[in-house]
Amino acid sequence: MVVVGADGRLTYVNPGAGRILRCPTEDLLGAAVEDVLVPMSALVHAPSEREERGEGEVRRVDGTRTVVGFSVSPPTAQGERTVLFQEITGLLELRRDRDRLLQMAALGDALPSVLHELRNPLASITSALEVLIEERDDALREDLHAILWEVRRMGLTLQGVGGLVRTMHSKRHVAIDLAVSEACRILQASATRRGIVLTIQVPTLPLLPLDWGGVSGVVFNLVKNAMDACEEGGRITVRASLESDDAFVLQVADTGSGMTPEVLAHCRELFFTSKEKGSGIGLALCQQIAALSGGRLDIDTEVGRGTIITLRVPLHPQDA
Repeated sequence: MVVVGADGRLTYVNPGAGRILRCPTEDLLGAAVEDVLVPMSALVHAPSEREERGEGEVRRVDGTRTVVGFSVSPPTAQGERTVLFQEITGLLELRRDRDRLLQMAALGDALPSVLHELRNPLASITSALEVLIEERDDALREDLHAILWEVRRMGLTLQGVGGLVRTMHSKRHVAIDLAVSEACRILQASATRRGIVLTIQVPTLPLLPLDWGGVSGVVFNLVKNAMDACEEGGRITVRASLESDDAFVLQVADTGSGMTPEVLAHCRELFFTSKEKGSGIGLALCQQIAALSGGRLDIDTEVGRGTIITLRVPLHPQDA
């Protein structure tokens, strides 16, 4: 608690205020309220103690920042105001976590029906194009191939978004090495147009109990993010392997711009993006798949050097 005089300076500071502001109370006495707490104008127009409190960011004397919630009593005859405040940075973080969970839940509820409506027509178009390609032997065949490639890229995009609501595990054993390679080949044309070298280092793997679409979706999102981070002449390397402890490992390394510590701290959050036209879904999707599958997503990045993202998923999770 502090008391602010009519001139905007502190006339009383209790020990709790000193702890929050990280400054001895005797040093705060006589200080201008806008220098240690919030602007005087914010206090004049702040909610009263019986109403919803105000919020403001405070720069403390040691250079750190925090967010406080405050309420202000009506001025006395001498123009003094009593300000009650508390640190709410932790509360705001909980609020943001709650909002992200609600966003993810809403997305998870809406996606299945939307993707179902889109996948069925795409499957029909793909089948029709494949038949037409087999029947044609003229110049039109090349055009049909180009259209089929774009349709497959659209399908891969849907797999990338749809993976957000499911685990990577499957009861069926499939050729995951082919899933990774095919996803990379579909993205190869986009990389080439940007002048980026996309290299695939995937050995022949045994059939694995993993979901083809889920793995393809992760590859799509990680490689697409890597392409967005690279300039012309950049390189992207995609690797897949099995670890001795019975885990599938997927790694995408790029020579792009890398992430700042601030971006790295938030890049896994749903809808967070540092790109002008980004959706903020890609890495959140990969993080969600890793968590649902009992695995983890590791990010090693350095500004100006590039980024390496590694996904590790156990083939047989403990709760299976």
